[in-house]
Amino acid sequence: MTQPELDVRPFEAIPRDLVRRMRPYVAVAAEELAADPAAAPPGADVRAGVAEGLRLFYELVEDPRGAWPRIAETYRELGRGMALRGRDLDELHVALHRSARAVWRTLTSFAESLDVDRAVLGLVADAQFSYLDAVTAEAAAGYEAETAGSDEAVRRRRARLLTLLLDGDAEAEGAAAAIADAAKAARWRLPRAAAAVVLHPRTDTGAHPPALPPDVLMDFARAEPCLVLPDPEGPGRERLLESLVKDWIVVLGPAVAPLRTAESLRWARRALTLARRGRIGSEGIVRCMDHVPTLVIFTAEDLIEHAAGARLAPLAGLSRVQHDRLSETLLSLLESNFNATEAGNRLHVHPQTVRYRLRHLEELFGEDLQDPGRCLELEMILHARHGGPAGRGGGHAARPRAGARRMLTAVPPAPVPPRATRRPHARAR
Repeated sequence: MTQPELDVRPFEAIPRDLVRRMRPYVAVAAEELAADPAAAPPGADVRAGVAEGLRLFYELVEDPRGAWPRIAETYRELGRGMALRGRDLDELHVALHRSARAVWRTLTSFAESLDVDRAVLGLVADAQFSYLDAVTAEAAAGYEAETAGSDEAVRRRRARLLTLLLDGDAEAEGAAAAIADAAKAARWRLPRAAAAVVLHPRTDTGAHPPALPPDVLMDFARAEPCLVLPDPEGPGRERLLESLVKDWIVVLGPAVAPLRTAESLRWARRALTLARRGRIGSEGIVRCMDHVPTLVIFTAEDLIEHAAGARLAPLAGLSRVQHDRLSETLLSLLESNFNATEAGNRLHVHPQTVRYRLRHLEELFGEDLQDPGRCLELEMILHARHGGPAGRGGGHAARPRAGARRMLTAVPPAPVPPRATRRPHARAR
């Protein structure tokens, strides 16, 4: 498409002093027009174009030959932007004509006070017709280039859609419509659910971007490469992600409505941080929904660390070996609801060893181990310190049973060293 060259002669003929005197009047008219929902065209970006069109028109009057290349590029970009948003170019035409009418109404209303004669009004009219034709052609050229279906055009539309999904505000006015328009322009079918996936290379040398199906949106230019996976629980999605595990740490955020993909990304990023710290195993796909207790605990990591000093004070006087052994045993007992056999399996020790350690813990913690609320605090603190693969080889924390005190079934006691002086205590099953 060949754009006509702007005839700058009508602009050069307009008295420069008139432009200076017109500006305050037309600025008021533009603000009133943009603020009137009945008169303004749909779309806040297009309404803003009314005032912008006036500003650029004035620039052209003040510097006809120097300003045009910059103005032409502005309207080409505007046309491309409307195509990316799936908007109709007619909206821009409406905005341009409204801005022209704002200028004309101002001139005719204040012609006498501005000392404008008919000849000058004719010059302004000629300039406006030339301006509208030229900028409309530039916008159409940008729009056509973006909708031509080239690979680069599709890539840009998908990049914009990905940005809206991952960085957008779901509560913002018009967010749903903006995503729907962008998806349509990018030829991406909006799914019922989507999930963000964040990736981190397993080696310092990085990894090549993987080949993925066309319905998977991806951005490897970010500091943290990420994907948007439509219908993450659909057939074949698991295998698709498993193919990435060799070269990447793969973290799958929770499945959400597309409008809330940014929330999925936030949880995936938190899980990736914990995986890189060794708190969550990353050999396979890291699914956020498999690590809910860990993710929740680490959102309050600072607070839990503050509480740890007081809650774990009974262990403070022990040697490092005793401290680690008893704290890991206590966590296993809390996670297994004080079932010695299950706790022993977690720790790879005999259940009787667990029962012996429990008696020591009861001496240290006293009634705290009979208080469900205090036990939950201890479990959260210990899980934050020992719950990941770096501390205990992984596993998911089970919430302690709510309600009354834990009832521990009595069993024959293990032999107790004669030097130990013990108080009555409940025993693990």
